[in-house]
Amino acid sequence: MRGRAFGGIAEGDEARWSTKVEAADVDAFAELSGDDNPLHLDDVFARSHGFRGRVVHGMLLAAWLSRVLGTVLPGPGVLWISQSIRFAQAVYVGDQLEVVVRVKHKAAALRSLVLDTSVVSADGTTVLSGEARVMMLPTDRTPAWEEYVAVVTGGGRGIGAAVARVLGARGARVVVNYLRDADAAETVAADIRGAGGDAVAVAADVATSEGAASLVEAAQERWGRVDAIVNSATPAIERKPFQELAWEDIDRYWRTYVQSTFTLAQVATPGMRERGFGRIVQILTTAMWGTPPPNTAGYVAAKSGLWGLTKALAVELGPDGITVNGVSPSAVMTDQWEGTSDSRRRAIALSLPVQRLATPEEVASTVMFLLGSEGAYLTGANLPVAGGEVM
Repeated sequence: MRGRAFGGIAEGDEARWSTKVEAADVDAFAELSGDDNPLHLDDVFARSHGFRGRVVHGMLLAAWLSRVLGTVLPGPGVLWISQSIRFAQAVYVGDQLEVVVRVKHKAAALRSLVLDTSVVSADGTTVLSGEARVMMLPTDRTPAWEEYVAVVTGGGRGIGAAVARVLGARGARVVVNYLRDADAAETVAADIRGAGGDAVAVAADVATSEGAASLVEAAQERWGRVDAIVNSATPAIERKPFQELAWEDIDRYWRTYVQSTFTLAQVATPGMRERGFGRIVQILTTAMWGTPPPNTAGYVAAKSGLWGLTKALAVELGPDGITVNGVSPSAVMTDQWEGTSDSRRRAIALSLPVQRLATPEEVASTVMFLLGSEGAYLTGANLPVAGGEVM
């Protein structure tokens, strides 16, 4: 049995578990508890006092209630704070019982629940009733990589492709998003399958709400869930003086970076909350640290807006086991740099303490740290993979 994450529990939820009382259960409870009252162990004694046979310990029923609380609803991580109990009727060996737990009240701020609890006999008679107050402790629900489902926007090239391939090498299942280059995305998907994972390439413009939402829908249709989102898609980065910018230029960045994250998170996080696990990683930039480079107002403003959204989401989603972080690369050798001269690249490399440019795979390694259990305690962080450009 596996319980639910706190975020997936709602008032009115109910769990039931049935069992038949065996003599061995009563004998074992008497041995464990030390309660060898003849009323529980001696049929002759019990009948002489008006009972049908030996009476089952009341606290054995409470122990079965503990089983349901600890494994079904709320489940693993529950802390049982208090319990009121009324024993309404005697229970005997051979009786068929059903333990019923129903959520009466949920307090999200304290991760606490008030539960109606009862044990009912086969004829519908309530033999135990009461109210439990419990608290849910956060637990690590990181899935095995073989169960992991990730959506990678811009997954057909550059950093997105590197992240998708590393996920595949660990056995994960990946939605490889692309906008135009189907061949590149299909190549990445084939590499993932060849490495032991599973993948599907999905064309979508994440700058539209419909396109972003379709990626989550594709993952849910194929694998039934989404555990992680890596936002790597980017339009072509053009340097323009501010006076030459049109709002459409700026809006293109905002829709690709900020609106896409907004939509993907809104569509994917309900399922993440229900399972108590989720990872969202944004590919940011060192251009928003310190003094930005000239002629990049639209790009830097949108990435900065994405960083603000990242922190806000980290605050709201953290209680549900969902972390939201950023990775800020400096210059990375991707196709975005194809038009840059060799001398310009060398100059950038020599300006860094490490005196070389990053590879997409180096950025992907940091992303993978944030996606796995090793990075579970980081949220609202922005990690510079920058060779010392920022410190």
